[in-house]
Amino acid sequence: MNLTLNQKIALAQSPTVTVEQLTKLANDKNWEVRYWVANHPNCPISILEKLANDEHRYVRRLVAEHPNCPISALEKLSNDEDSNVRSYVAKHPNCPIPILEKLSNDEESYVRCCVVRNSNCPQYLKDFIKVKNFISRYESYI
Repeated sequence: MNLTLNQKIALAQSPTVTVEQLTKLANDKNWEVRYWVANHPNCPISILEKLANDEHRYVRRLVAEHPNCPISALEKLSNDEDSNVRSYVAKHPNCPIPILEKLSNDEESYVRCCVVRNSNCPQYLKDFIKVKNFISRYESYI
């Protein structure tokens, strides 16, 4: 594809972009192009799985919030080094309870709060996180 950066981004945003074009754009060296591929509502699961390994956190964040993000990508991204990516996993409406359980122990309180706000979060996890957050606040005063 001999397109400028702006043309690639426009193509990645196009409602008529083909899967073949998205596949090529998902391999682009520029993270901004991959970002818009991950943001496309018709982005195939196979591309989302690939982009879950992207070097750029903004791309991984968009994968984590994509409505079609597969469970396998959510599992991978639940271990992401970036807490914002983990928070989007915790917010995902299809996030399974085992991943929410893991994220309920996250070092970042914001991630734990996102777990509580997830409509799939069972009450026992909400209770656990309340206690954990209270203890964390208490320990910060010691």
